[in-house]
Amino acid sequence: MKASNGKRKPASRAVGRPRAIAAPAAADPKADIIAAAARLFREKGIAGASVREIAAEAGLKKASLYYYFPSKDDIVYAMIEDVLGPALATQARLEAADLSEAARLFLYLRCDVELLCAASYDCTWLINHGHLGDARMQAYARQREQLIGWLAARLEAGVAGGEFAACDVPVVAQALLAATEYSVTWAERRNRARIAATADTVATLLTRGVLAGGRSVEAVKAEAADFSWS
Repeated sequence: MKASNGKRKPASRAVGRPRAIAAPAAADPKADIIAAAARLFREKGIAGASVREIAAEAGLKKASLYYYFPSKDDIVYAMIEDVLGPALATQARLEAADLSEAARLFLYLRCDVELLCAASYDCTWLINHGHLGDARMQAYARQREQLIGWLAARLEAGVAGGEFAACDVPVVAQALLAATEYSVTWAERRNRARIAATADTVATLLTRGVLAGGRSVEAVKAEAADFSWS
């Protein structure tokens, strides 16, 4: 683009701190940092990955990283909040909806697998390997327990209403969440269509496993299909 004096104006730059290496102007530095940290945390552990290494992996100078995250702990917190927050919100939305317990369970399990597999990191691994002496990490661990508690409540109500077979509710609730969380270790995660298909398959299998005799998972999925998230 040229100015009125005929000289070409310099290209505008995205707002933010300078990068150590070239990167697309539309790139999200925070997302780049989180993705870089996830790779290094897996390779070296949270304690073993330095801020300097994370910055270099993200193509940033160390000082630039601090513009987005004041500390390495804040990167970990952001990664966990990006997954736990939506999961808790999903449970609240489904609990308020006019649905059978089976449909609530199916929809949550499907959404949880999609959410976890769409992330570039394993939220549960972060909680389990983080410093649980940290008050915020303890709070995140309690939030994960809330997810399990919600699943247990659905199972208890479903058993009482004849939707689910009698079971050891605390054990099954733990197993259901573990199954969705473990999906990140084997699912094909780069293709969103495949993630959606995997989530549907996992949710179908898990829901079918707790249904009472004579109950149809196809009927549960038909009810779930009529649910609107808006």
